[in-house]
Amino acid sequence: MKKIWVNRKYIIKKATYTTSFVLSGMGLMGTFIPWSDLLPNTLSFWIRLLISVGILVGLWLTFALCHARRFDKEKCLEIFEAENGCHVYVQYGDVLSSDILQSEDKKRNIVIPVNRCFDTLVNNDLISARTLHGVVFNRLYESGKYNEYTMNEAIQNNLKMQRIVPEIISHDDKRAGNLKRYPVGTIAEIESSDECVYFLLGLSTFNYNLKAETSSEEYVIAMMKLVEYCYERSQQYPVVIPLIGAGLSRANRDERAILEYMVKLLKLNKELIKSDIYIVVRDSGENTIPITEL
Repeated sequence: MKKIWVNRKYIIKKATYTTSFVLSGMGLMGTFIPWSDLLPNTLSFWIRLLISVGILVGLWLTFALCHARRFDKEKCLEIFEAENGCHVYVQYGDVLSSDILQSEDKKRNIVIPVNRCFDTLVNNDLISARTLHGVVFNRLYESGKYNEYTMNEAIQNNLKMQRIVPEIISHDDKRAGNLKRYPVGTIAEIESSDECVYFLLGLSTFNYNLKAETSSEEYVIAMMKLVEYCYERSQQYPVVIPLIGAGLSRANRDERAILEYMVKLLKLNKELIKSDIYIVVRDSGENTIPITEL
């Protein structure tokens, strides 16, 4: 019920549109079928009017309920279609689940925001196990595909292959972890399986106390670089993106503002969309973050 209330504007709009469409059809049929003759002539004008209003309200409520149930079931909205036939969706769900995709082919690229040093040690000091960064890395470690050392080697090799030159910092700048800090918006690719590739987006900067910081300017640069990278490297497979900056990256934006910005950025760069894109809002955000007012 709370989710429907949060997205009430969408439900109202769809119900009103459907009701108007049906009434238009009934009006056209009225050319051949005298609807007024269906009511007894003995009824007064006000009773007829009351019945008509009741029918109108009944239709609207029925359509509103149908659209609400459909939205509750699908949890997904198509926001727009790019020029090449690819689509941008926004939906509630788990960004790591293959069920996010609308297609049967589950091969996808998942964007994971990380710090610009691309640290790999999940110890609740350098990387919190509660962040998406920590959750993903722990899953990879538990699978046996990587450990923190082989993961670090794979990331650094990928960045070296891209010929990206890092800034070398010291322990006076950051007391633990990697000391190569890459430009904001740098992306490293890590293969999880035949169906999943992670795009690790270098977003936040760690200070000496390992507190993540991201300025507004850095956030905008990172997001634009992400769009460009997906254009070049998605291989036309779907790209799944969480609300970037909503976690511990300290982007100083609330989740609704982040969602609106991401959608606007993609709309302004339709020519760079060469694969379906899914923006995923956490399931617990169903009651507070509307996805139907974009």
